[in-house]
Order: sequence, then C-alpha cells, then structure tokens
Amino acid sequence: MNLVCSTTDALSETSMRIPFPMRPRFLSMMLIACCVIVSLGRHTQAGDFTVVQGLHFSEAAASLTLDLYLPQASADRSPCVIVIQGGGFRPQNGQRFKPFAEHLAKHGFAAALISYRGSPEHRYRDTLDDVKASVRFIRKVADKYQIDAERLGATGRSAGGTLTALLAVTGDDDDPDSRIRAAVCFAGVFDFVSRFTKQEQLQLQPNSNNKLKTNGEWVGPAFSPEDPEWLAASAITHVDPSDPPILFLHSRDDSTVPWLQSRDMHRAMTDAGIAAEIRVYETGGHSVSPKDRNSLDDMVEFFRTRL
Repeated sequence: MNLVCSTTDALSETSMRIPFPMRPRFLSMMLIACCVIVSLGRHTQAGDFTVVQGLHFSEAAASLTLDLYLPQASADRSPCVIVIQGGGFRPQNGQRFKPFAEHLAKHGFAAALISYRGSPEHRYRDTLDDVKASVRFIRKVADKYQIDAERLGATGRSAGGTLTALLAVTGDDDDPDSRIRAAVCFAGVFDFVSRFTKQEQLQLQPNSNNKLKTNGEWVGPAFSPEDPEWLAASAITHVDPSDPPILFLHSRDDSTVPWLQSRDMHRAMTDAGIAAEIRVYETGGHSVSPKDRNSLDDMVEFFRTRL
C-alpha cells in the first residue's frame, strides 16, 4: 500500500464536484491529511520487501527518524536488525547504508535504518541514547509491523560498528528495554585508549585537522588515557558475561581503523565466556563494502543462527 498522496492529483479529480466557496477549506483538509500521513510513515513497495519511511522514534529531536524495511508477509513474526550508519559520528541521512537494510529484508529480516544526533553538536552519550531509543521504539511498534520483539539485533560499519558494540554491551532494562540478542560490527573502534599510537592520540584532539578529529569531537574532552569519558566510550571496557554474541568483520588492510581493534574486542568477549566470532578479510580497506557479498552473507548467516 502506498500512502504517499498528491494534492494536485486529488484536486484535479474532484475540483469539478466541489463548490467554489468550499475549495479553500477542502485544500486545507487535504494538506493536513497529507501531513498526518507523512508523520505516520510512507509505505513503498520494492519487490522483495516494503519500506515504511520517516518513522519518528524519539522526542529528543525532530530529525530522529528511521526507515523500516519489512520482508514479504509471513505467518511468523520477523526478527529485526537495527542498522546504524557510519560516517565519522556525523549525522547521516542513511542513503549509503540502504544496501545493509535491503540485503537483510531480502533474507527475511526486518531492518530499521536509523538516524542519530552526532558530532560536533552532540557527543557520544547523546548518540548512544538515540540508538537505544530506536530499539525501544521497535519494541513498541512490534505488533503493528509483525516483528518479534524478543529477536532484535544490530549492525553497523565504522562509527556504526562502534555504536553497535556499545549498544550490545550497555543495553539497559528500561521499559521497554534496549537490550539486543546479537550484533555484527564492521570495522569499528572498540578501544579509544590503548589501540592508538601516540601520534594518533594527538590527532584525536578536537582541534586537530586530521580525519580522526571527529572521534575527538564525538567523545568530547581532550584525549587522555585516564579520562573516564574516553574509557566509557570504549566498548571493550564494558564487556561482561551477560553480553550478547557479536560477529566482528574487518579487513586486514584497513588503514583507518586497525583490524586489531576487532581482534582485541573479540578476545575480550571470548575471555568473558561470550560466543563471539571474527572474520578477517585480506582486502577491502576500511569500507568492508556492502557491495562485498561475502561480508553481507556472513552477516546474514550470523543473524540466522543467533536471532
């Protein structure tokens, strides 16, 4: 069902039947109706799945919306994966990460492609709050969209991979809660303190001109290995045996985020008794591109066994 309406088309079909004095009122009613429809989300059909666009999931900001990708109708409720965008912790419109959501929907998963508040205006606690709010929202609307609220996961690349891990290891027990059952992290940063060289630590400063400065703006204070904010923003410091399983995907030739970030986080989780997994690709750079069917298929297979 397509709920996108056109006032021009509607008026062209009905203007001959509406008395002139009533036309301004009719036009106003049509515009209001369209605004209501947009606020509830627009439905578009795309072959193997349906997309509900523009669902507002948090009162923290008007910009916090998600697009919900729904698989073909099934007698069973679908598991749902939160897709968290990358991009240096800057606010994103999500278009570059549609392939993640589309691939999941084509394989029987619902997928929520979310927006979030990011640097430099907002720091990591706000961003993580937004990610958790999206999980709570999906639980609230699960019945409406035939989603299994107990089978929620998350995935993301780069900054999205960092946020995915933070969500997995800091899920809370609010009502509804923000806990997830499994996660897949593509090329994320999980330890802001110990994995950066001295030179890279200088580049983390908010006043740096280096590409790493967005990490500094996102966490906030000038970098210090003892600063509690930098420790708290590092997912590796939150690992405990109650955390859900995570699959780490990384390229060995990643020159932006060393693949050792994934190796060390994987080790920390397995040391805690968590069934974490890791795949290291020889090439792919920092992107671990969504066009790479190997990485996308690894993601789908992991969610099939864990959700």
